[in-house]
Amino acid sequence: CEVVLYTPDHELTFGTLGHDAARRVVDLWAERTEVLGGRPEIAYVLPFENRGAEVGATIDHPHGQIYAFDEIPAVPLTELRRADAGSCTLCAPVDDALLVSDALDWRAWVPYASVYPYALVLAPHVHRPDLPSLDGPQRDGLADLLVDVLGRFDRLFDQRLPYMLWIHQRPTDGALWPAAHLHAHIVSPMRAPGVQRYVAAAELGSGAYTNPVVPEDAAAALRGT
Repeated sequence: CEVVLYTPDHELTFGTLGHDAARRVVDLWAERTEVLGGRPEIAYVLPFENRGAEVGATIDHPHGQIYAFDEIPAVPLTELRRADAGSCTLCAPVDDALLVSDALDWRAWVPYASVYPYALVLAPHVHRPDLPSLDGPQRDGLADLLVDVLGRFDRLFDQRLPYMLWIHQRPTDGALWPAAHLHAHIVSPMRAPGVQRYVAAAELGSGAYTNPVVPEDAAAALRGT
């Protein structure tokens, strides 16, 4: 477990870091993926961020974390197996109604069916398996897109929106994983200003979730911020 401090400025957020500082974070994620993933006992490296008390963050200073696992966690493993079976949605065209931002070889869109009211997937247009494999312009694109969409989250309800961010990439277990496609997920539990969406018993008990925000409406709202 490692902690990544984005900036010495306590008042900034990822969305207000600016390009240069955000690019340094992307470079650090890539560097730590390479270093941690190079250890023989590490099978998966997961950079992530929890922001806001509503999602369990205990300090306000802009920061994230990196977990290195000795096995591939269940969620990225399921994604990888689906991609290996030929169902990589990251490579498919994105409905214009769900697209939020498209620039510098990256795009961000609202998934068609999300557990969370506001959610985004970020992925490069070209196939890149992990953070270390990104070249300079692609790292610039990821940095700029993160600043863009996280700024949109904060403008959505004119407040610092609580969110969770995580990055899925190729495992470091030594296997090839040719279908691995680098991408990031960003989700917020807030459905309206000051109103949190709670996952209820029927959803947890069934595995069938009912999102109170229509995905096309979520995308339109984020595009308009």
